[in-house]
Amino acid sequence: MIQTTRRELDVAIDTRSLAPLRDFVREVLAEGQLGARVARQVVIAIDEACSSIILNAKEHGAAGNLRLLIDIDPTRVKVTIADTANDYDVGDVSREELLKEFTRSKKNEMGTFLIRRAVDEFTYVFRKGFQSEIEMIKFIYEQQEPKAN
Repeated sequence: MIQTTRRELDVAIDTRSLAPLRDFVREVLAEGQLGARVARQVVIAIDEACSSIILNAKEHGAAGNLRLLIDIDPTRVKVTIADTANDYDVGDVSREELLKEFTRSKKNEMGTFLIRRAVDEFTYVFRKGFQSEIEMIKFIYEQQEPKAN
């Protein structure tokens, strides 16, 4: 039976935070006793979203915090990722920089594709100068799969 679990982790927006974030996600999902398939999909979605936020902040020299909230109940896994590193000034963008960003964005589309394939609902709210937030929901169909290890 799936356990109701609600856990939160705050980390600095830094590449060194990726490993502790991954460990935390695995620990919480194991605690929630999710099936292997659901757990794998949630891990992929969280990893892609957190990595993207942290790498984008690093690229722009931004600092701040990332808060990850995982809320599991018998019907769904709800993940909220909030960050405060979105208040950087991009200034004037040259044609070359715009082309570079477009090319880089095409590469990052794979991450967005994976997230949307892994979860059932995905919302993103951007608040420049404040906290931006991603919310992902994965519905659980417990009878269809064995528990994760």
